[in-house]
Amino acid sequence: MAQATVNTPEQVTQLETLVRVNLTDEQITTETVPQEYRDRFIAGKGLGAALLLDEVEAGVDPLSPENNLYFMFGPLTGFAPGTSRYGAVTKSPLTGTFVDSYSGGHFPTMVRYALPDVLAIAIEGRAENPMTLRITEGELTLEDATELWGLDTKETARQFEGKQTKTACIGPAGENEVAYATISSDEGTHHAGRGGVGAVMGSKNLKAVVATGNSPPKAPDIQQLKVEHTQRLGTDDEVSWARNGGTQLIVDWTQQVGALPSHNWSRGTVENVDDLNIDAFSEGHVGTDSCFGCPVACGHVVDFEESDADVDGVFQGASVDWGPEYETIGMMGANTDITNVTEVTELANLADTLGMDTISLGNVLSWLMEVSEEGLVDSDLRWGDAEAAAEVIRDIAQREGIGDELAEGTARAAELLCDGHPDAREAAVQVKGLELPAYEPRASFSMALAYATADRGACHQRAFPIGSDALGGERDPHDTDGHAEVVIDEQDETALTYSMVSCSFTAYNYERVCEWLNELAYDVTVEDLQAVGERAWNATRLFNLREGFERDDDALPERFTTPLERGGPADGNAITEEQFETMLDSYYEQRGWTEAGEPTPETLARLEIESLAPESQSA
Repeated sequence: MAQATVNTPEQVTQLETLVRVNLTDEQITTETVPQEYRDRFIAGKGLGAALLLDEVEAGVDPLSPENNLYFMFGPLTGFAPGTSRYGAVTKSPLTGTFVDSYSGGHFPTMVRYALPDVLAIAIEGRAENPMTLRITEGELTLEDATELWGLDTKETARQFEGKQTKTACIGPAGENEVAYATISSDEGTHHAGRGGVGAVMGSKNLKAVVATGNSPPKAPDIQQLKVEHTQRLGTDDEVSWARNGGTQLIVDWTQQVGALPSHNWSRGTVENVDDLNIDAFSEGHVGTDSCFGCPVACGHVVDFEESDADVDGVFQGASVDWGPEYETIGMMGANTDITNVTEVTELANLADTLGMDTISLGNVLSWLMEVSEEGLVDSDLRWGDAEAAAEVIRDIAQREGIGDELAEGTARAAELLCDGHPDAREAAVQVKGLELPAYEPRASFSMALAYATADRGACHQRAFPIGSDALGGERDPHDTDGHAEVVIDEQDETALTYSMVSCSFTAYNYERVCEWLNELAYDVTVEDLQAVGERAWNATRLFNLREGFERDDDALPERFTTPLERGGPADGNAITEEQFETMLDSYYEQRGWTEAGEPTPETLARLEIESLAPESQSA
């Protein structure tokens, strides 16, 4: 089997190494990432976009050997609280766009301990047989994984995991190239979830990456900064919501403003929110969990059997090791009319174990419920039926029956199962092929703009403007004014967060990132970092434009042009085409893009990324 040794310096300040794992040839090599890329992008999202533009040909089939999958690491991984994360970057099999999906836990830190100065691991080609990539003390080895193929994410992890050994692996959904399959780490508790990065890993016959890290690399004297930031995360009001309840708190917040999607995006509230909110889940709460070195501990361990909770439902002994998070509650619960906490917990655990994104999966279930009710698809799945939903989930992971078509996501399923029937298309609520997360945009018009302009398709983790309008009261959430500027600012700052490969919950704003990086001899200013974020966002736009995306793809799903039902303060709201286009025009203008949504030559020159653009855009 292929094996390679990577230089492991005694002291690390700036990461610089790219490891290439060619599965076709079973060769592992290393090289230094060009200094200009490290200066302009630092790491993570921006660097991943640059590598994709450089190394993956336009128009490549995302599931072909010619597409690359990059595991990206940040300059603070293993050093700072809230940074034990990696990013999976590739061309999405669900959308055809750039996709970067992030995951936490302990696996990223173990990689950092084993490979102290590695910025990225590029997975290239396709293995003839299933393989595992093992990483330990500066060595990388490819090993046969035939006996692991077919195991779920938890079974796979248990073959390897110990105190200092953690895995990132795929389950049956990834093996079967489900277009929204995840990469799961730390025994199925953390997931690089969106856009089908697990399907790309499966297409390469890579079952798992196993990292053993015995000791942290040496670094400059950062202990005082580490203590200060750890204390801040453990005490400040800024992240108190994550410490005191995590994302399960959001159920009540969105219910109050009519932003909790239900009945496949036709309603903005659920009738009995007390059956689905954090108080309901607390009946099964048995502990908390955290990523490596993080004092926030935002993960909630739910086990209704261990807690002896007096609950109803067909899965009364349900448990899940982390969560369910708000997005899972919203999309696999409220949006499917499944409002029993044990049933939502069981569906969440099933998705984690098989390796699927609960946001896309929840949308697929609610779409199937609607089109089945309308007689467009022959299925027994009905609103609120968790037992039948579990069977559909298993069929999707194995691509059995109509699970084969449902594995392609709602947009393609509408074509494959319903011959593109207008009602089936309208019921497929997605942007660029990526299904929406659990924030109803008719309750926050800014979220419509954030979804439409997000680089990987509909996403709340590129901008979260609902936090400052419907949930924060800083702007009118039901008007068009002021949203473009907020969405742009949040997209750029989040792009820096993901270029740092740090957690969006842990308060790494421009000033704090600047402080940390300068301790590691980066010599940057806040203005430099603002440019990094904007540069990364424009780089991903260049990738999508190259792949054929255009203004028409920055679109609002048709469903949101009709009045919202049961929307509380947003009841009866609809977003007209004129309102949406007004926001989009403002967004493009403030971005320095043309009316067609292309970065102008002046914008590219200012950001120093002309070399990444096609000649027609950089000229």
